[in-house]
Amino acid sequence: MNRMPDSHQDFDRHARQLQQQADAALSAATLARLRQARQQASTANAPSTWRRHRWWLATACSLLLAVPVALQFNTSTPPAAPVLASNGSDAGDDTLLLDESPELYLWLGSDNLAME
Repeated sequence: MNRMPDSHQDFDRHARQLQQQADAALSAATLARLRQARQQASTANAPSTWRRHRWWLATACSLLLAVPVALQFNTSTPPAAPVLASNGSDAGDDTLLLDESPELYLWLGSDNLAME
Protein backbone atom coordinates (compact mmCIF):
# COMPACT_ATOMS: atom_id res chain seq x y z
CA MET A 1 0.00 0.00 0.00
CA ASN A 2 0.88 3.64 -0.30
CA ARG A 3 2.10 5.42 2.75
CA MET A 4 1.26 9.03 3.58
CA PRO A 5 4.00 11.56 2.76
CA ASP A 6 5.69 13.51 5.53
CA SER A 7 5.62 17.09 4.22
CA HIS A 8 3.12 19.26 2.34
CA GLN A 9 5.23 19.29 -0.82
CA ASP A 10 5.46 15.51 -0.79
CA PHE A 11 1.69 15.30 -0.26
CA ASP A 12 0.99 17.61 -3.21
CA ARG A 13 3.38 15.71 -5.49
CA HIS A 14 1.87 12.39 -4.46
CA ALA A 15 -1.72 13.70 -5.06
CA ARG A 16 -0.73 14.92 -8.55
CA GLN A 17 0.77 11.56 -9.41
CA LEU A 18 -2.39 9.75 -8.31
CA GLN A 19 -4.54 12.16 -10.37
CA GLN A 20 -2.40 11.58 -13.45
CA GLN A 21 -2.62 7.80 -13.00
CA ALA A 22 -6.42 8.00 -12.68
CA ASP A 23 -6.71 10.19 -15.79
CA ALA A 24 -4.54 7.79 -17.79
CA ALA A 25 -6.66 4.82 -16.68
CA LEU A 26 -9.89 6.25 -18.11
CA SER A 27 -10.78 5.49 -21.70
CA ALA A 28 -11.77 8.17 -24.21
CA ALA A 29 -15.35 6.84 -24.29
CA THR A 30 -15.66 7.14 -20.51
CA LEU A 31 -14.28 10.69 -20.58
CA ALA A 32 -16.78 11.62 -23.34
CA ARG A 33 -19.69 10.18 -21.31
CA LEU A 34 -18.56 12.05 -18.20
CA ARG A 35 -18.23 15.31 -20.16
CA GLN A 36 -21.73 14.83 -21.64
CA ALA A 37 -23.25 14.07 -18.23
CA ARG A 38 -21.57 17.16 -16.74
CA GLN A 39 -22.96 19.38 -19.53
CA GLN A 40 -26.47 17.97 -19.09
CA ALA A 41 -26.33 18.50 -15.34
CA SER A 42 -25.18 22.10 -15.73
CA THR A 43 -27.96 22.95 -18.22
CA ALA A 44 -30.62 21.25 -16.07
CA ASN A 45 -29.69 23.42 -13.07
CA ALA A 46 -29.72 26.68 -15.04
CA PRO A 47 -32.60 28.89 -13.90
CA SER A 48 -35.33 29.56 -16.43
CA THR A 49 -36.19 33.03 -17.62
CA TRP A 50 -39.23 33.10 -15.35
CA ARG A 51 -37.18 32.17 -12.29
CA ARG A 52 -34.56 34.81 -13.07
CA HIS A 53 -37.13 37.59 -13.40
CA ARG A 54 -39.51 36.66 -10.61
CA TRP A 55 -37.68 38.83 -8.07
CA TRP A 56 -38.07 41.87 -10.32
CA LEU A 57 -41.77 41.10 -10.69
CA ALA A 58 -42.19 40.71 -6.93
CA THR A 59 -40.40 44.01 -6.34
CA ALA A 60 -42.57 45.83 -8.86
CA CYS A 61 -45.78 44.46 -7.32
CA SER A 62 -44.64 45.45 -3.85
CA LEU A 63 -43.90 48.95 -5.07
CA LEU A 64 -47.34 49.23 -6.67
CA LEU A 65 -48.94 48.28 -3.37
CA ALA A 66 -46.69 50.44 -1.22
CA VAL A 67 -47.20 53.72 -3.09
CA PRO A 68 -50.95 54.08 -2.35
CA VAL A 69 -50.41 53.11 1.27
CA ALA A 70 -47.63 55.68 1.61
CA LEU A 71 -49.78 58.35 0.00
CA GLN A 72 -52.67 57.52 2.31
CA PHE A 73 -50.56 57.91 5.44
CA ASN A 74 -48.68 60.98 4.24
CA THR A 75 -48.88 63.45 7.14
CA SER A 76 -46.80 66.23 5.61
CA THR A 77 -49.89 68.05 4.29
CA PRO A 78 -51.43 70.54 6.72
CA PRO A 79 -54.81 69.65 8.14
CA ALA A 80 -57.86 71.28 6.60
CA ALA A 81 -59.16 74.48 8.18
CA PRO A 82 -62.16 73.97 10.44
CA VAL A 83 -65.50 74.93 9.00
CA LEU A 84 -67.31 77.61 10.96
CA ALA A 85 -70.97 77.12 11.61
CA SER A 86 -73.20 79.71 10.04
CA ASN A 87 -76.69 80.73 10.89
CA GLY A 88 -78.07 79.66 7.53
CA SER A 89 -76.87 82.56 5.41
CA ASP A 90 -74.57 81.81 2.51
CA ALA A 91 -72.12 84.58 3.27
CA GLY A 92 -68.58 84.32 1.94
CA ASP A 93 -65.43 83.87 3.98
CA ASP A 94 -64.76 87.63 4.00
CA THR A 95 -68.04 88.28 5.76
CA LEU A 96 -67.23 85.74 8.43
CA LEU A 97 -63.89 87.38 9.12
CA LEU A 98 -65.52 90.79 9.55
CA ASP A 99 -68.23 89.39 11.79
CA GLU A 100 -65.62 87.94 14.10
CA SER A 101 -63.85 91.27 14.64
CA PRO A 102 -66.20 93.99 16.02
CA GLU A 103 -63.14 96.07 16.99
CA LEU A 104 -62.58 96.69 13.29
CA TYR A 105 -65.96 98.43 13.01
CA LEU A 106 -65.22 100.53 16.07
CA TRP A 107 -61.87 101.56 14.64
CA LEU A 108 -63.42 102.43 11.26
CA GLY A 109 -66.07 104.56 12.93
CA SER A 110 -63.72 106.44 15.19
CA ASP A 111 -62.52 109.99 14.56
CA ASN A 112 -58.87 109.01 15.00
CA LEU A 113 -58.96 107.35 11.59
CA ALA A 114 -59.47 110.69 9.86
CA MET A 115 -56.35 112.12 11.51
CA GLU A 116 -54.00 109.36 10.42
